[in-house]
Amino acid sequence: MTKSKIAAVSLNTTPLDFLGNFESIVSAIQNKESEDADLILFPELCISGYGCEDAFYRPSLWEKSIDVVNKLKTISPKQVVVVGLPIFVDSFLYNCMAVLYDGKIQALVPKFNLANTGVHYERRWFHSPQSFTNKRITIGDAEIPFGHFLFSMKNFTFAIEICEDSWSTLKPSMFYNLSGVDVILSPGASHFAMGKQNTRRQIFKETSRNQNNLQVFTNLCGNESGRIIFEGGAFFSSCGSLLKEGPRLHFTPFAITSISFDPNETRASKARNLREPSPNPNGDEFTTISLKPKGQHVKESREFFQIVDKRGEEKLANTVSAESLSHFEEFTKAVCLGLFDYLRKSKTKGYTLSLSGGADSATCALLVSTMVTIAKEENGESVFTKLGLMEKNLLVTLYQKTKNNSPITEEIAKTLSEELGCEYHSISIDEIVSSSVSIIESVKGTKLTWKEHDLALQNIQARVRSPLIWLLANLNGHLLLSTGNRSEAAVGYTTMDGDSSGSIAPLAGVSKEFLLDWLDDIQKGNNRYITPKHSIQMLRNTKPTAELKPLAEHQEDEKDLMPYPILNSIERKLVYLGMDEFNVLEELKREFPWEPQDKLFSFVQKFKKLFGISQWKRERLPPSFHLDEYGLDPKSSYRYPILSNET
Repeated sequence: MTKSKIAAVSLNTTPLDFLGNFESIVSAIQNKESEDADLILFPELCISGYGCEDAFYRPSLWEKSIDVVNKLKTISPKQVVVVGLPIFVDSFLYNCMAVLYDGKIQALVPKFNLANTGVHYERRWFHSPQSFTNKRITIGDAEIPFGHFLFSMKNFTFAIEICEDSWSTLKPSMFYNLSGVDVILSPGASHFAMGKQNTRRQIFKETSRNQNNLQVFTNLCGNESGRIIFEGGAFFSSCGSLLKEGPRLHFTPFAITSISFDPNETRASKARNLREPSPNPNGDEFTTISLKPKGQHVKESREFFQIVDKRGEEKLANTVSAESLSHFEEFTKAVCLGLFDYLRKSKTKGYTLSLSGGADSATCALLVSTMVTIAKEENGESVFTKLGLMEKNLLVTLYQKTKNNSPITEEIAKTLSEELGCEYHSISIDEIVSSSVSIIESVKGTKLTWKEHDLALQNIQARVRSPLIWLLANLNGHLLLSTGNRSEAAVGYTTMDGDSSGSIAPLAGVSKEFLLDWLDDIQKGNNRYITPKHSIQMLRNTKPTAELKPLAEHQEDEKDLMPYPILNSIERKLVYLGMDEFNVLEELKREFPWEPQDKLFSFVQKFKKLFGISQWKRERLPPSFHLDEYGLDPKSSYRYPILSNET
């Protein structure tokens, strides 16, 4: 049999940018890599964008999506093109894939299982059918099949399951497969989390082994709508083997991964391993839609059965895997991609950063600098010129010192800026702090002292810095970076309208412990994107500190709070895993046996109190990236009451 070619396109979309998304899709269809493909697969909701949120309720959005599909259907009529869009049918809005061929919309396939955990809220907008569907709907002058079908091409048959469908226990592909399907297409909008691609590979490899077919996955890529980063990484898996994997976290508008295959190879595996299940459940019928050139669109009926527990062991040769990244490298490239997309999609001129000489602000500076390097490597040296940006002005840093800052932090900030080649400034804000304190002293009729007014005197320094760095960012036409991490967000270790100020908080999805380990990993030479720095070495020889108290008090973050590894462990157990205090304490005793039990108990109580009273702060923090298995961003990850018995 002649081999068939499938191209899987990983696409960077923008919500509500119908023209931009259309142009990217057309460019991918007309690309040399896909021009001879029999079938081209695009990601879920690639026409409207995945992150439209409540804009999905707008009829104009549905209409524009249909307009784009009607334009796409004639772009390459001899190829089967599969694209994602929302469709309103019989009082409900569905998340669908459109199958285009021969200048027509051949069918619309709705998603069964809606992602509704973690960062996804699809059930807010979309309806899911309760069973396999087969009906016809009218769009414009055309009657279009709507439901779940087998699609018969010249050399192979395929079916579609959308993203979460492929992760569910009862996969639609289990039934498609027993009806004679060769290929399962799985278009996705699967968010980035460190290590998640390994899980995807395992799922699709095992599914292809169980079903003895070819599984094709493709994904969105990039910071689509502000908070969630998608990682691309399209791949093909057959009979338990990963055949080919495309680039992940690419900075280009799209990436195409293709494969030529002979369906007889998987059919031989089916013949060897699949048997009709017994007892035989009540059968249902799928309609087969023919996508063959010069053929009639005939209907065939086939029974589907529950998947049989027979496992094929056949492995296809020439497995191709993508470049493997460590968790630290995944974090690096994901945040850099998020910053790149945030910059170009917000149409601003760069980033301004209050550089303190600490780990968080240093990490932000390193990531912006690295973003510039990767963007040029993947899109060409002129990428920022084409965006109308001046590369030398993409990062501006400002060190704002008081008498409570040590000379070493200023030296770290200056050295790092020199190593990165970015614009750097240093100013003293003591006079402004003193003036602010004096004004309030006159109002209150009392002298403020560190003994009685410690917190207020700490916070005024951070708050005085905020309008100055905002002014500089506005003058630069920049986004202001907020440097807070997830550990600080958990316990409210931030000054509202001070160091919490910013347009975006790129580090708020990971813990302080992770960030310190990330810096150490760079210094070991393990990060392919960032080389060791003298400034990082100086930084890691100091203790994390807010530097808001007099130097004689030797303020340290872990003295104010607790050791970061313990804080991170408590946070994960109480917040993410939902464990009770007793079990958390028992786990901590095993993890940190050198700490007295009463001290560990006091840390748990302190965390609980601080977490509860800090929700109002988390509600006001800038948007953050989802980077780990969980996050605390109230909009995308963890919703918690501002007022409760715990607050």
